[in-house]
Amino acid sequence: MTEQLAITLVAATFGFVSAVFFCIGNVSNTSEKIMIQAIPYWDFSRPVASALAAQRAQYVVGALLLLSAFALQVAAALASSTTPANLPPYLHTWPAIVLAVLVPTGLVAACLSALLYKTTMLKVLRKEEARRLAKEVERKNRGRS
Repeated sequence: MTEQLAITLVAATFGFVSAVFFCIGNVSNTSEKIMIQAIPYWDFSRPVASALAAQRAQYVVGALLLLSAFALQVAAALASSTTPANLPPYLHTWPAIVLAVLVPTGLVAACLSALLYKTTMLKVLRKEEARRLAKEVERKNRGRS
């Protein structure tokens, strides 16, 4: 296997995982979630916030993987098409290299997506708590006037 082919396969695998995360972002926005998002709320809606945070996390991970795939494709175009890749013997077939990249990339991407979701939701919930407290203080101050 040449360097160019090896890098091209890695780039294509990154692109595939990226596409999966973009698809998850769209597919996970079910008709029920769309309905919840479409109903006007007078106050904070945790289901809407949760759906939007999950979508944000999946899109961010997908975008990072897509950028990585494009960078790897540039590297593949610049790599030698005749120099053999310095890979272990078990990675000299295309299915082996794709699986060797796909599994860890998918796991890291899933973990990163979950982490981004949790941190985004924590920020959203903190902001909602601060908004609610400010609203209470405002109500109390109006009552004293």
